Amino acid sequence: MHESLQRRIARYHEFYASDLPGDLLIVNRPSWVTKKNLYEYDFTRDGHLEMAADMLQSARALLAMNGDLDDDFIPWLNVDFGIAIHHTFLYDLPVQFAEWTSWADHPLTGPDGYQKLPELRYQSDNPWVRRVKEVVAYWHAQQDDCCLHATFGHYGPLDLANALRGDELFTDFYEFPEDVHALLRCCTEAIIAFEEELRTVCGERLHSYGAPFWGALAPRGAVFLSEDAMDLCGPNISTAWGLPYSQQIAAHFGAIAVHHHMLGRPVQGVIGQEVRHSLVQISNDPNCPPAMSCLRELYQQAGGNAVMVDCSPQDIADHLDDLREVRAILICCNSDIDAGKRAVEMVRSISNIT
Repeated sequence: MHESLQRRIARYHEFYASDLPGDLLIVNRPSWVTKKNLYEYDFTRDGHLEMAADMLQSARALLAMNGDLDDDFIPWLNVDFGIAIHHTFLYDLPVQFAEWTSWADHPLTGPDGYQKLPELRYQSDNPWVRRVKEVVAYWHAQQDDCCLHATFGHYGPLDLANALRGDELFTDFYEFPEDVHALLRCCTEAIIAFEEELRTVCGERLHSYGAPFWGALAPRGAVFLSEDAMDLCGPNISTAWGLPYSQQIAAHFGAIAVHHHMLGRPVQGVIGQEVRHSLVQISNDPNCPPAMSCLRELYQQAGGNAVMVDCSPQDIADHLDDLREVRAILICCNSDIDAGKRAVEMVRSISNIT
């Protein structure tokens, strides 16, 4: 493994072994894995493997692109066939591809939607399960320790239920509560089964290094969950309907890392209950304050977990006092290498992790 990558991984391991305010890491993002145009691949044939090869070729250059920054960027690969695959892995449907994402119908919509619940059974021969597993297996066999790859960026149970049922889910909490619980149980079981299947390919790497996502590294053994639906529900519904099922996944795998949004700032405390000694990533949204402006609050509500937020070099300079009081991974978005170097120097000057 490249010495620089080893050094970065060691910092993450130190970061998660500690629990002190002032534990800080910084990912400089002057370049990224090239987002592939999904129109270029024929997924009815072996387009998924062509895409896997192209993404690996791009990822191999990423460590060098960061030059001598010596930040905490982890060159990383994740299976990305667009958002449709997050529920078609469980319920096979026609997928419509756009340039950079995909869509599929919500199969459980309508008055008879819950009558289809018996069809919601995870099957390893689902065509999208097969494709995702083949991509992960390809990367596992081909990569030469120049980067790390994830298993899959899973929807949380509430997100998956929303993708299957559509927005009717948000009134079903009141009208059909038992059906929603049954749906969430199916979703939880499917997420666990899908992740377990993928870990038959590369599980030892997740336990040795950690789970990479968005240029950072989650704790060893962690699974990634998106909790966007919680952001739309608020804390009361999220506590009753989202938290118990996500906690089952956390208990099964021992650790999870969670993504949600500043739109869901009120549910930060709920999400902090499902994660333990791990990471909560908060994306900025239009018409919401940036996460850096609420850093202490977000950290206090994260339940002892570290937070991961986007920022600029100027944000770091403006919030040094706040940063000394939190545990955070900073995703520094800029295209200037010199500015990136200054950002790394600022963070290292106040961080316990050097």
